[in-house]
Amino acid sequence: MPRQSDINSAFHAAIQLNPKGYRCLRSSDFIRELASVHHHFTLADANEWIELYQTGFVDKTPDDSENRFWILRNMGQVF
Repeated sequence: MPRQSDINSAFHAAIQLNPKGYRCLRSSDFIRELASVHHHFTLADANEWIELYQTGFVDKTPDDSENRFWILRNMGQVF
């Protein structure tokens, strides 16, 4: 069972700053960071966790891919 603190730190490590100045990440980046702390999520698991625990992020994926593109909303918070 992954510790919540490991998942949170992996999520924070996956966040990047795009050229327009927004904080963003892809689900695959989150999974890669989780693997570095020895936890394994599928794309569906990662997306579900982000939807549930990171309400400040919105899905801006241009297609129907499971590798979603998440952007921090204006005035949003990273928990």
